[in-house]
Amino acid sequence: MPFDSLCRNKIFKDVANYEDIKVDKFMQELFSSVFTGMGGRYTRLRIICAITENPINAQELSKKLSLDYKTIIHSIDVLEKNNLIIREGTGYGDVFFPSDIISSNLPTLYAV
Repeated sequence: MPFDSLCRNKIFKDVANYEDIKVDKFMQELFSSVFTGMGGRYTRLRIICAITENPINAQELSKKLSLDYKTIIHSIDVLEKNNLIIREGTGYGDVFFPSDIISSNLPTLYAV
């Protein structure tokens, strides 16, 4: 699934309005390290886009994004360690949601 169809039209649909919003420097550094500075950066961004559209579990993410389950789990671990997603549940089938950090800093994420 192309990046644009997954993200731009879903969570960044109001991007034209984002140009006037001030970018948070701390969040910009965090997002830069997670989404541009490491391997798997596009996978993590695709996960954020997918769960913003519809919170789902790791197995469903694997199918939706056509990626290996272990790749999804690794990226989820990175996102959780950086408090960018929230896990609801305690085992297989846990559902993932974007954290308030993501939701309240979409303009900064787009700028990165």
